[in-house]
Amino acid sequence: MHGPEVIENTNGRPQIPLDGLRGGAVSSSPLVTEAPIDEGMTMKGNKRNIILTGFMATGKSSVGRRLAVMLGYDFLDLDTLIAAEAGMPISQIFATQGEAAFRALESRMVDRVAGRQGCVVATGGGTIVNQRNLETLKRSGVVVTLTADPDTLVARIGPTDDRPMLWGADTRERVRLLLEQRAQAYARADLIVDASAQTIDQVVKHILDFLALHHVVAKGATANLPAMAESLRLVLGPRSYEVIIGPSLLGEVGTLIQDLGLAGTGILVTNPVDNQRFGQRLVRVLEEAKFAVTCIEIPEQEEEKGLERLGWLYRQMATHRLERRSPVFALGGVVTGELAGFAAATYLRGLPLIQIPTSLIAQVDSSIGGKVGVNLPEGKNLVGAFYQPRLVVTDVETLAALEEREFRAGLAEVVKIAAIRDREFFAYLEGNVEEVLSRDLRVLVRLVRRACEIKASIVEADEWETDVRSFLNFGHTVGHALEAATLYRGPNHGEAVAVGMVVATTLSVQRGMCPGEDLSRLKALLQAFGLPTTLPTDPAEITRFVRYDKKIQSGQIRFVLLRGVGDATVASLETLGELETALTACA
Repeated sequence: MHGPEVIENTNGRPQIPLDGLRGGAVSSSPLVTEAPIDEGMTMKGNKRNIILTGFMATGKSSVGRRLAVMLGYDFLDLDTLIAAEAGMPISQIFATQGEAAFRALESRMVDRVAGRQGCVVATGGGTIVNQRNLETLKRSGVVVTLTADPDTLVARIGPTDDRPMLWGADTRERVRLLLEQRAQAYARADLIVDASAQTIDQVVKHILDFLALHHVVAKGATANLPAMAESLRLVLGPRSYEVIIGPSLLGEVGTLIQDLGLAGTGILVTNPVDNQRFGQRLVRVLEEAKFAVTCIEIPEQEEEKGLERLGWLYRQMATHRLERRSPVFALGGVVTGELAGFAAATYLRGLPLIQIPTSLIAQVDSSIGGKVGVNLPEGKNLVGAFYQPRLVVTDVETLAALEEREFRAGLAEVVKIAAIRDREFFAYLEGNVEEVLSRDLRVLVRLVRRACEIKASIVEADEWETDVRSFLNFGHTVGHALEAATLYRGPNHGEAVAVGMVVATTLSVQRGMCPGEDLSRLKALLQAFGLPTTLPTDPAEITRFVRYDKKIQSGQIRFVLLRGVGDATVASLETLGELETALTACA
């Protein structure tokens, strides 16, 4: 290469640790400079190594582990390998044998790892100062330098007991001097990424985009997205996947799935309305991409999401001789996505699932996170699984076709996301009611993207719902009970959740943990979006169905409550009396 591609942080915001948390993370405004690519870098049937270099505390190990998982590569930490070879920590090598002995070990280990393929390698901060090491590593793959400004580095480094290069010196001055000495070597990388104020996910995305652009790895679904389209990635180890959000995406599905390793035949599960609106067009798009799919219709009705319809869908899958790599495309709302998703999760012990949500509820909630399932007469989603899709394609233009009631119902899940996690997003909704209800495409992209980001951060932290993911059930305990009590013929899901949120927040106020004004704000926002805030049926009926809730533990009902807008918690109800009081207050 004639020079590295440089990705800098230019946002001028305060630096934060490279902690990998999406929620509240500082977004970068990268400055990208293209450079010619060496022919030898590109993939030729082998897996080129990815080598991460840069100063200590730039995040090489954290980024490297995440990158390795997402690429299916091995992760190697050069310093760890050296310590294992020497039988002592790096600091002890320096103390007993000196830096020269360490550098000799380092060069020998560089030769070893350069002989491997399909590895992400995190090097020490001084490894590539040795020109021979740099040249050896560049021959084995792509070299990426992670940088950060001195203030950020000093803050991250902390104590220097295990940092031999910083012993016996003022940390800040020593960092400045070493950066100056190593600048020329770091600049010889193929890619430079400023990680001062970026999360692990953001840094990894820059690297993946670069590797895909130069055909070092297969391009991902985010390549060449249409205008206004955005993407985010749920990082769940080998179950990681992308969520693509924007207008005009249905016509791009064939392109977006090209690199997922799917069989050329599959099924499209949809409902009669969405089949008429979008299904046949999607079939043509897939056929143009050399995918042959059979369209199967199911009613988009909650009462149809049961074992009888599931058995029928299994038989359809058997009739069409689906194989383990045959994709299941779920085009529709919550019912379609959850039913098709559960069938995909269990038929042949798992088929690739592509979620293409067409309702707002499905786009911001049910299509993300892998919850799939069916209902029993005793309650909603009592039979289910955690099964992540391979890709989610969210075309916000499908929302224009929704009936007004259905669109407003979807806003309940948006309010829920904001209420449990993001006070600023809640305030944005309060201040932009008319813009949201007008369904402006730019507003929808922003709204759906932010809601998905929040949910993604929660799912990444707690995929199996043992902790914070339970916050996503805010409003759902009473909401599901209300749906079941009305035989799924009364309030729709969003409307039921809206009432459930009001009941849960009323409980929170009763306990003295939530300000009454936050309850008033919640009710006002829901009413502004045309959603109900009062219980339409007998409180006793709701109590009866709550007893079947799947979140009951040791006989106690676990309820998601609010300490305030944007601050959720989970509490147990030892008796139903407290709930009945709140239900009566909301009747």
